[in-house]
Amino acid sequence: MAEILESQGWDLRRPPAGDLLRQQEYRSYAPLQEIFKGRSKTGTGAGIPEAILVERITLAPLAVIEAKADIDDLDKAVAEATRFYGTACVNAGYPTVAIGIAGTSEEAFSLRVLKWNGARWVHITYDGVPITWIPNRADLARVASPKGPSELRPTVPPPEVLAQRADEINRLLRESGIKDEFRPAVIGAVMLALWSSQGNIRKEPENILSDINRACEQAFWRAKKPELSNSLRVDEANAKLAVKARRITNILERLNVTVLTAEYDYLGTLYETFFRYTGGNTIGQYFTPRHVAAFMADLSEIGTSDIVFDPACGTGGFLIAAMNRLRDACGVSRTQLVRLVQSRLIGFDDEPITAALCVANMILRGDGSTGVRKADCFTSPDFPTGKASVVLMNPPFPHVATDRPPEDFVDRALEALQHRGRLAVIVPMHLLVKAEKSRWRRRLLGHHSLEGIITLPDELFQPYAQPYTNVIVVTKGIPHNFAKPVFFARIDNDGLRLRKGVRVARPGSQIADVLGAFRDRSAILGICGNARIAIDNDWRPGAYIPARPLQDVEVLEEVGNLIRSETALVVRFSPQFRRLREQITAGNLVARDFHEYVGGRAVPVLSGGVIGTYFEIFYGQKELETKDGLGEGDTPVISSSGENNGCHGFYDFDWLIEPPFVTVPRTGSIGKAHVQEWPCGASSDNLILWPRKGVPHELLYVAAAVVRHERWRFNYGSKITPSRIAEFPIPKSPALLRKIAAHLEEAGKIKRAALGF
Repeated sequence: MAEILESQGWDLRRPPAGDLLRQQEYRSYAPLQEIFKGRSKTGTGAGIPEAILVERITLAPLAVIEAKADIDDLDKAVAEATRFYGTACVNAGYPTVAIGIAGTSEEAFSLRVLKWNGARWVHITYDGVPITWIPNRADLARVASPKGPSELRPTVPPPEVLAQRADEINRLLRESGIKDEFRPAVIGAVMLALWSSQGNIRKEPENILSDINRACEQAFWRAKKPELSNSLRVDEANAKLAVKARRITNILERLNVTVLTAEYDYLGTLYETFFRYTGGNTIGQYFTPRHVAAFMADLSEIGTSDIVFDPACGTGGFLIAAMNRLRDACGVSRTQLVRLVQSRLIGFDDEPITAALCVANMILRGDGSTGVRKADCFTSPDFPTGKASVVLMNPPFPHVATDRPPEDFVDRALEALQHRGRLAVIVPMHLLVKAEKSRWRRRLLGHHSLEGIITLPDELFQPYAQPYTNVIVVTKGIPHNFAKPVFFARIDNDGLRLRKGVRVARPGSQIADVLGAFRDRSAILGICGNARIAIDNDWRPGAYIPARPLQDVEVLEEVGNLIRSETALVVRFSPQFRRLREQITAGNLVARDFHEYVGGRAVPVLSGGVIGTYFEIFYGQKELETKDGLGEGDTPVISSSGENNGCHGFYDFDWLIEPPFVTVPRTGSIGKAHVQEWPCGASSDNLILWPRKGVPHELLYVAAAVVRHERWRFNYGSKITPSRIAEFPIPKSPALLRKIAAHLEEAGKIKRAALGF
């Protein structure tokens, strides 16, 4: 019973004193004990039900559960749950749901859920049929009231429940000898078979695998996709899987796969979520996260008259996003949606298992005759040239020289579009910035309009693919108007963050803000903006999104990192820094104004309180591009490293730069700026921010913090240059500078103690 309850998100804990009462949150369970005092099934003695589910001990809804081990005793369990315990709770004033369970978790089981409607006990139903699952907490609150509804739709179990079940299924598949790349196909086959047969699968080892294959085959034939009927199946000769499959089907049945004859949203969501947990990337493809696919469908403003095409559809994420938008934004009913899907959603994928999984996904959504097919979008004679009004796509990222580059997929997608059709496609950053791709960019602008480019979070596809990805939005057939601004945005927070290799929820998603700004072409500092592009320019959003002034708390957080980095360097290498000071005091080494190195050339002063207002920006010393010819010595040399405050080591080099100044790596740890407080050399792998006369010492740390915060704008395809950082705004409130000065004083005590002076 515990597994059945936990599948709906109930957190089972025992109250004190070892009682059998189980509840989500308890303060005191004495009131419930009082309800059952002197009551038992025989009318004598005391008795309580097997479980009571309650949110808290008030007159909030209760669910009482009576369980029997034998599946044939369901009627007895229901009678006791209602007649004895349920009635006692109702008489005590509690809105009550009574649940009878018969059977075991490992084998077959049955259950019924009833509520007191003020006059009698009635079944809780789904689509008019008694439900076969235990309601979760939110559902319990909705249906328990006598005046509340008796009809209940299933909801998706909590992510942690799905994760636990997925972990167990992965273990079972591993123990069955199923390799990672084949596990999604096994899960897809079992889910499709259970749903298609409504659970009518024999569970004995000698029958279960053949029954799964037969049910899948029938589902593909009904969907008019017989060519895929052999692509999604289990190995009937796998004796280990034949034994483990019973448990796998039981787990999926606990999640209501078999009962969902009409609720395509639940089943499709369950399919996608469970597929993600069971290794969605193990078959060599990088599927677009659900919320990003939905975002791109919204960017394209898909409506009921649109024909949507995905030339590399994978398991169908974009097609599902289009369906969901039609349902949620356009108010299309399920019946209407099924008709629209058959004629207006088209997907190609040339990998047999992936195509079969996509078709299965569409079947589970209620599409009985799907527009998905196993086909190569570059060679298929059925390619829908000029038929689609919207293309949504995430082409496979190339891994070897023979793979097709992403621009080939973009060009092919445009061929599928009607005149003025809309394209939203995920592409790698190098397509937007590399010089060798400029000819393609010019050609695209000569025939089509670039509407927007949105940079996605760096961790979106990690650890499976490169981090730098963007959505580009294009209108077909209208040459780009260079007087018209293009929308540029960067989504840093998509509502998820990476933790232990898994992306988990976090607050503050910027997706809705970016979507709204794209629709009305507004700007949000630091997130999005609009700018004209030149035909020969790259398309990196970082060049066009206006930087926002940082809040003091943001600056101080990064300044703390900077001060710790510089202090740790001095403490770690204190003998070397003592030696350096001795050499300078003796006149053996001389620290010089950097203007002597660059020839004293004047640098224009920018207005407006930006980096260029307070700092001159130079490239570092060319002599230090390589350290191969340098021997060990007393001069610290700053390279593009992100460690040790950028210090690469101590070398025999006598052109020391007088501190303090800021170094900004152009390679390596790009943009990870440091403040240099000691005479040193700095390689040309760095930019040097040289403070103008009168600039407070604390402002060096502010400038370094600002550059670090904006380092997302730069990578190997989008170089960091003086002009690209000169206009970052610099906050300089007196209160901020005082706090930095206090931090520097504390760090100074530590450094002086380490150095002995």
